[in-house]
Amino acid sequence: MRIVHVVPNVIPIPGSGGIERIAYLLSNELVRRGHEVYVYALAGSQSNAIIIPYGHRGFSKHNIKDFVIHTLPDNVDVIHDHTHSLVIGREKLNIPTVSTIHTEWGFEIKVKCPVYVSKTSLLQSKNGSPGSYVHNGIDLDGYTLEKKKDDYLLFLGRIEREKGVLDAVRLAERTGMRTIIAGPVWDKELYREICQRMAKAPNISYVGEVHGEQKQYLLMHAKWLLFPTACEEQFGLVLVEALACGTPVAAYGRGAVPEVLQGLPQFICNDLDDMKRLIKRDSPFSPEKLREYVALRYTKEKMTDEYLKIYWRAIRGWE
Repeated sequence: MRIVHVVPNVIPIPGSGGIERIAYLLSNELVRRGHEVYVYALAGSQSNAIIIPYGHRGFSKHNIKDFVIHTLPDNVDVIHDHTHSLVIGREKLNIPTVSTIHTEWGFEIKVKCPVYVSKTSLLQSKNGSPGSYVHNGIDLDGYTLEKKKDDYLLFLGRIEREKGVLDAVRLAERTGMRTIIAGPVWDKELYREICQRMAKAPNISYVGEVHGEQKQYLLMHAKWLLFPTACEEQFGLVLVEALACGTPVAAYGRGAVPEVLQGLPQFICNDLDDMKRLIKRDSPFSPEKLREYVALRYTKEKMTDEYLKIYWRAIRGWE
């Protein structure tokens, strides 16, 4: 099959964002299985697929649409649109186009073949077209199981209100437990507020945006990953990454979180007091059990299996 992926023009793949990593893993796995895969992405992107680079950082969504339409390889079987605004899926091209709605920004956009990253998101959407869903997957071999945990809590995510970082800070203040905050700053005003609170709480530290080995180390050794999300999460990839390292998670049950943690309901918290009670205890599951949970549900191989079914459904007309 000849497959084209179109990713956002924000950062090169594999990048640090969930969309870029998913597109990277999926395209590589499709190549490994013998498919011919092209990926439209920023220059500097890495993939086993053939990269078609955008002209420059800062393309608008209209630039992406025009650039892709005018440079498509011949005889493409299916296009997979990962862009925030689904700029290719909404064009109604003659080529079957699958549109993954990675964020809530795409909920109201009308496309023929919408795919959500959770069943929860599918049920919440008002797209109007009969959609489907495919859970995100990770490269399990890229995450190391660590049985011995250090005595710290970890928040790993964007520094913005919808990710709930302020509740992670409040939890650290109430418990006095060592807490590491990691992630890019998206809300500077919120970041300043957090810095003021950290100045009064020496048990809290901010280490910036982390990638690669540093991110892996933090996930592996944390006693608990904190996920006090304040929004309707579409999936929550960091939950799966932590579990793959054998690290338990303490999460608010918003959006797709109960779906992702369906087999681990003990990790779902109703509020901050509930989360405080949970992280004061040891995990009810061994690190090995947590990794096994991911291996059975959220791998790149399983994700690719499901997307191949989706591609054939699109080629056959989607009905």
